[in-house]
This record gives sequence, structure tokens and C-alpha cells, in this order.
Amino acid sequence: MSAHLVPPASLDEHLVYAITPRPKRSFNTVLDAHDLLPPGRAYRATVRTRVVTAEGARRVELELSQEHRHGLIDERLVCDAQPSLRARLFERTLTDAAGREARRERVDFSLPALPLPADAFPEVSLPFLLRFQPFDRERRSVHAWICDRMVARVYVEVTGTRTVTVPAGRFEVTEVAMYPDLNDWVKLPRMVSELSRPLLPRYHMAYETRAPHRLVRFEGPHGPPGAPEVILELSQG
Repeated sequence: MSAHLVPPASLDEHLVYAITPRPKRSFNTVLDAHDLLPPGRAYRATVRTRVVTAEGARRVELELSQEHRHGLIDERLVCDAQPSLRARLFERTLTDAAGREARRERVDFSLPALPLPADAFPEVSLPFLLRFQPFDRERRSVHAWICDRMVARVYVEVTGTRTVTVPAGRFEVTEVAMYPDLNDWVKLPRMVSELSRPLLPRYHMAYETRAPHRLVRFEGPHGPPGAPEVILELSQG
């Protein structure tokens, strides 16, 4: 079943996350988060999420600013919400420690020049968008846009509930796992696909059980090109 992400009627939220390296890597990523986030200083990500209605149309605006050793990453995603989300515009800028622009990306998902699946969203934005899903036991899928040469189906499923403690306090959370569909790369028999599921590397997310289901904790690849594996923990909000 495809993911159905429906935001609330209104929201204007500013959250701050502490960023640390994932102690043990699960993915074979190019960059090691321990090199980007060395000890000696605190690194953080600030996230603003707004649900805006203008001229009868509703949209979600997500702004992320993330620190690392060599500079700053700023991202902005705009999604239409009629009623479920559909990516419209994504922008990302990387600057070095001196403030010089190292990379700029702009992707207009709404134009027909590149007919991506309707449920394709930037991979880096998904942890902050999946809060709008129904938190039931139904396994759902969505397409993670990494770049125009890499769009992959991933599965999302609730794995349980528990209490977690992060810098912002103690929270009752719903745990969600996200993992790739191997059939995107090679067609596998159904039995092989099912048997391989427990072995697949996963992204782990924990959302506050009560609305508006803030992301409390994330663990997995995230951030710069090269996808270092990090932990994000809510520290203010």
C-alpha cells in the first residue's frame, strides 16, 4: 500500500535536534559521520514545519538547517497537500565553514519534464514527513528521491511503542522502520524477498504518540551527499 501523508489543517513548528554519529554503521555509505561530527563541540539541526493555506490551496513547507564540521546544509521542501502530500519544490545549498557556497540544487517536482512517481519525496525530508502517516500496523511504501539518477521504493512500517529519553525530555513514542525494496535492483521470488527483510539495513524513527507526532529520534543515513549515518535527538521544541 502506498503511503498516504495527510498533514493537519494548520501547523507552525520550530524544533531543534542534537546530531551525533551513529555508533555502528549499517549502510555502506561513502562518508563516515565520525569525520563530519568529531567530538569537542555540539552539532545541531533546526527544523521548521509549516502548514499554510493560501487562495484555497494547502501546502507544507519544511526548512532544515544542519551543522557539520565543514559547514552548513540548508534545505527547503514545499509540498502540495490536496489532501495528501505531493512534492513540489526542493532546494538545497551547501556552504563551507567560511560561508562560501559549495553546492546548490533546485528540483521542481511539479513539472512534467521528469515524470516521477506521485509519492516521491527527497530522502532527507522523509523522516520529517512520515509523521503525517496513519500509525497503524499496515506496511506502506513510498519512493525516496536521492537524486535524479536514484529513486528507490522504500517500505515503512510501525514496529512498536516505547518510552525514550532524549535531551528534550522523556517521551512516549511510536517506532517506525524504513528499509529498501530489493526488487528495485533485482527481481526476487516472493519467498526470498520475505526471508531477506530482517537482514536489510534500516532507518529507525520514533514519533511522539500524541499529535502532531513530532519526530523525537532518528537513526540512519542523513545529511550531506555521501549519506553519513547519524542520530538526531530532539533537544528543543
